[in-house]
Order: sequence, then structure tokens, then C-alpha cells
Amino acid sequence: MKFKVNEVFHSIQGEGARIGRPCLFIRLSGCPLRCAYCDTEYAFHDGTFRELEDLVEEARRRLGPPRKGPSAPFVELTGGEPLAHPGAPQLLEALLELGHEVALETAGSHDLAPLPREVIKIVDRKTPASGEGHRWLESNLDHMVPGQDELKLVLCDEADYAWAKAWCAERAAWDRWEVLFSPVWGKLDPAWLAERIVADGLPVRMQVQLHKVVWGAAKKGV
Repeated sequence: MKFKVNEVFHSIQGEGARIGRPCLFIRLSGCPLRCAYCDTEYAFHDGTFRELEDLVEEARRRLGPPRKGPSAPFVELTGGEPLAHPGAPQLLEALLELGHEVALETAGSHDLAPLPREVIKIVDRKTPASGEGHRWLESNLDHMVPGQDELKLVLCDEADYAWAKAWCAERAAWDRWEVLFSPVWGKLDPAWLAERIVADGLPVRMQVQLHKVVWGAAKKGV
């Protein structure tokens, strides 16, 4: 089984509830979405085909034996849109067998049902200003594990914030999953978002992209 791989790199997690933790990223190529703020356009087409076993062996070699503790290194499958690859569930299952924590970044435009339950699913609910909000599969909420999986909303502007707040409230999303509100880098003022979350008393986690704070917005492989 082969996958088109854009890059494999060891860095720190720059987003989500595991921000700051050492992480091995496997970035698959290709994505059917074209979000207005996409920062990984280089992964739309560029990549090299690699066998599943080869990727798993690299993860084994670079991560070493599984470690205990809340900040232990883990592996994340990202993209592009990794679930655009039909074999993604099998790759995730094989990575789980290494004994490390395994996470997945996905846009929520592909069915989560085939995925192993143990995979930490970080699901990006696209907002109206992303231009891809219509791609969302509402049924994916039925396959997200409460207390484990994360729901991320990347906000372009104040209207996106109002929409996201209403959307999450209608589904009581913050009662079931870690909900992340993130400002689009260089577009929505992080201070405004932080102040708005506090003023509205929202039980969400605000995040900024830590890797861009550390290395800048243009650097790859971080």
C-alpha cells in the first residue's frame, strides 16, 4: 500500500491541546479543499510515493521506544487532507501498533467512521469565510470520541467568530470535546479573539500557531 508523502519531520506540535509537545509529523500530499487561508499549498501536489511499511519503520526509528507521561513524543498524520488517501485508516492502525499516541488532522470533509477509535482526531470545522464550510459532514460528530478528540475552528474575522460561537452552542460541542478557536495568522487579531472569548465566557481553548511564532510563517518542516 503506497501513499504520496510530502514530508516527514520531527518538531514540536504548534497547535491544539498538545501544543508544545515533541511530535513526528507525516504530511501526506493532496487536498480537495481550497481554503482561503491555506498555509500548506505546497502539499497540494508535491510528494514522493512511499510504502506503508516504510513510513511505519521511519516512525519507529525516529520516535524510538514508546515513553510514558503527558508530554511524551507522539506521531501525527496531517496534510493536505490525509483522509483523501483511501489507505489512511490502515496507516493509522499500523502507527498505533508502535505503541505511541497517534493523532490525525482532518478537515471533517471525509468520513471518520473507518478510523480506529484510539486515534486522536483533530477535526477542523471550516467556517463561512474559509470558503469551504459546505464540505462539512455533520455525521462526523457521531464518530468523535468525547474527552479525547478535538474540534478546531479557524476564524478569519468577527463574523466567523459569531458563527462559530452559535454553531458550537447549538450542538453543545464544548460539553463533549476540546473546542479550539484559532485566529487566521496575520488576519484576525489574536488579542481581539482572546478578549472576546473571555467577555463571552466561552468554554473554549484559544490557540495561536506556535510554530509560526517560533520559526516564522514561511518555514517548512516545523
